[in-house]
Amino acid sequence: MKTAKSKIVYTPPIEGSWDIPGVSYRGEKGTYRLFETMTPSLDQDELAQLYTTEKQKGNPHPTDMPLLWAIATQVYELRDENEALRDFLRKGLRKFSNTLTRIVYNTSGMDCVIHNYGTSDVYSKDSTIVGSDGWINELTDSHVLEEILGTQDTQKINNVSHYINGTASYLWRLNSRPKQKEERIARFDADDDWLDFYCLRRLRLVDPAFRVLRVD
Repeated sequence: MKTAKSKIVYTPPIEGSWDIPGVSYRGEKGTYRLFETMTPSLDQDELAQLYTTEKQKGNPHPTDMPLLWAIATQVYELRDENEALRDFLRKGLRKFSNTLTRIVYNTSGMDCVIHNYGTSDVYSKDSTIVGSDGWINELTDSHVLEEILGTQDTQKINNVSHYINGTASYLWRLNSRPKQKEERIARFDADDDWLDFYCLRRLRLVDPAFRVLRVD
């Protein structure tokens, strides 16, 4: 006796996201989809592996620091009163959000900033990153912001910071040359006092990361 096949079909819930047009990243403008679920808490090597597997499938993936900041900047530029998106960015930044940006502090000479670390899309630049911590509008070497964020426009950076987090921005980094090479993660950190570009995170520590996908 034949049994009828079940007609019940399960449809998984669709994840919420925002499409943000006009995002400027690495000299190109495009529309990026920002997903409202962040990655699990992972270290940077695990994030790089997740990036590789998910991008190959055409799925959303973690990002480096400049792309996330470019998205945040475009959200500020559009300012379309999308409070849900602004709230999501603020809360995500306050989760010590991880990135695929790594800084190699060298004992002498130039340091190295590596974006999309551990992926096929890796790119890097040698520059001096070692220096004093401080509010970004008081830095004497604002070129550092260009290397880690993709811009050294301190007024614009602070405008974005105030719009999303209600605070000015601050930079934490290695203050003097190490006795041996030091590799650290660059991540975001935010609270009621500042939005911090934290360039000192230990490699094996874990944090969640934003997930993005270019859609045009």
